[in-house]
Amino acid sequence: MTIVYLYHYNRCSKSRQALQFMTDQSVSFELIDYQASPPSVETICDLIARSNHEPIEFVRKSSDLELKPSETLTGIATFLSNNPQLLQRPIIDVGTHVIIARPLKLLAAIPRFSSMFTNE
Repeated sequence: MTIVYLYHYNRCSKSRQALQFMTDQSVSFELIDYQASPPSVETICDLIARSNHEPIEFVRKSSDLELKPSETLTGIATFLSNNPQLLQRPIIDVGTHVIIARPLKLLAAIPRFSSMFTNE
């Protein structure tokens, strides 16, 4: 089975919710504190490429720094690698899919998690 990665920031309530969900559902995962170890430009480009999100969606909207929605993928990835606090969270990487789990029920789009949301 593919390793699940949770890109996490402990001071973020949505990120803590994702951590609690993964723990409650007994999902085996690796926690990545991207504030302590910012992902490389290549890693961010890869995460974006494997998601159904637009690249600009990986940037937190509360950002005071201006970044144009038309910015290139590499430009956005470079910006986020240099400013990891502005990376949207939580991000769940299951190998074939990457989801910004905000809200958490977006995880239902991943077959591995879809049954965990059927009772909602």
